Amino acid sequence: MSDGKAGASDSRPRSAWKSASPAILVAALLLIPFYHKAFTIDDTLFLKQASQVLKDPLHPTAFSTVWSEAPVPLRMSAIMPSGPVMAYLLVPSILLDGAEWAAHLAVLATMFLALLATASLALRLGLDEAGARWAALLLACTPSAIGMAATAMPDVPAMAFGVLGLERALAFRQDRRWHQAALSALGLALGAMARPHAILLVAVAGLLFLVQGGSLRDRIRGAGTAWLPLLAAPLLFLAVLVVMRDPASGAGASALAAETFSALAFVRSNLVAYAVHWVLVIPLALPWTVMRWKRLIRGPVLYIGAAAGTVAVALATEFHGYAPIVGPIAGLGLAVLWDVFADARTRRDRLQGALGAALMVPLPIVAYLHLPSKYLLVSAPAAAILVVRALRARGPRFARPVLATTLVLGAALGLLIVRADADFAGLARRATAEWIAPRVAEGKRVWFSGNWGFQWYAEKAGARPLTISPPLPYAGDFAVADLDAFGFRILERNDLATLAAMTEGKPGGRIIAPQQCTGFYSNGWGFLPWTWSSKVHKRFVLFQFVSRRRDLPPPK
Repeated sequence: MSDGKAGASDSRPRSAWKSASPAILVAALLLIPFYHKAFTIDDTLFLKQASQVLKDPLHPTAFSTVWSEAPVPLRMSAIMPSGPVMAYLLVPSILLDGAEWAAHLAVLATMFLALLATASLALRLGLDEAGARWAALLLACTPSAIGMAATAMPDVPAMAFGVLGLERALAFRQDRRWHQAALSALGLALGAMARPHAILLVAVAGLLFLVQGGSLRDRIRGAGTAWLPLLAAPLLFLAVLVVMRDPASGAGASALAAETFSALAFVRSNLVAYAVHWVLVIPLALPWTVMRWKRLIRGPVLYIGAAAGTVAVALATEFHGYAPIVGPIAGLGLAVLWDVFADARTRRDRLQGALGAALMVPLPIVAYLHLPSKYLLVSAPAAAILVVRALRARGPRFARPVLATTLVLGAALGLLIVRADADFAGLARRATAEWIAPRVAEGKRVWFSGNWGFQWYAEKAGARPLTISPPLPYAGDFAVADLDAFGFRILERNDLATLAAMTEGKPGGRIIAPQQCTGFYSNGWGFLPWTWSSKVHKRFVLFQFVSRRRDLPPPK
């Protein structure tokens, strides 16, 4: 390696830190105020796995739990197809008695890692320090990333480890230092252990290897040993899955869990959601449209996509009234994705084509139960770099107002999402503190009907989940029910006395509102990430069992 290259390599880490620092500060300012935010949605599943790690470090999913629609306990390995990364990241929270701040701090730390790795990746792909700074800021102000960084779910860690693996792969490609190869393989494998579809970033890294000049054969040969971490990452990922599989389940338990929740019927809705997310919650389509609106409106993809999206949403009868809104948004997302590749081909920009391929990484999930924007986060760093490359080509007078507007709008929507989720999840923590914990402390038996974050707080306070299998409640027991939860309600099979009700119904933001086509955490509730509503947000009711139906056996 020449002295010049060595000097450039030595200065790059300092440049990456300098470029990422503003984004890290912005992320901290946006998220630290929510350090005590209640656990939400699927946080419970990962917290339970973290608790299991303290009992059996090699088998985070080797236990049974009641969840969602299932009226009986199931093995966690049959519910959760993700790998073990989040379980280990949440261990400090469990050791601190389930402290929310510890869980949020762990995710925030991975957000910082993602911002630093994105800035470094941007530098390695040819952007200057200002461009790398812009890319990191775009990621910090990505609404979906802000929303998920305030949870205890593995999507931000998957993004962080994935982009770290990409960046270290390019570092090894350029510098040939073996610690870079090790970190690349580890980062790509950890990304997949957080969200399995992130393993496809290995293919993206391979494409990035091939974007330099010369013939394809020369580019393949020129990479040489750089291919080794790309080969090692999938092997490491598979090895961990085999070693850490639930001993009570087969070797393919994770694949079986994913298959259980997959069907072709989900493809239509998920494709619409995939296109919509690039417009509303990941800053790709809107700045791209500002830059290339003439090209987009002259091409047929925008109109074909809008028509197809409108028809697809209209066929989903529960959201058919929103088809004229969602359809054109999906059409715009599809048109921009198409234009990324069309423009790359026209200008023979191989790097843009490779970054565009990174946007396709979530597509294998289209047959899954749903496709929320969190699954697109592994591609968000590539989207940020794509946008910045295009903006830099237009010059600062054009680029700066577009960037500033995108950052402000993204940060604002991200904060609205987190604020709405804090209200949504906070009621569950309050219902537990006021109704469950005091009664359990008095020696009374309390049951609960519900899941998501509520389940974590209820079980932690000593309540038992209601199921159709023993043990069962008897007269005099209490039950707290989330009236909006999925699943079997054994409460309906008993005589009950209603003691109290608790609602969160003040006018404000909503991220789960099927009546308004809104579902940040799942497109099963709608395609929009946030809405304003004056309807009741969440409802809990405290019951007492008066008698039990005779066809139910007595409790043990």
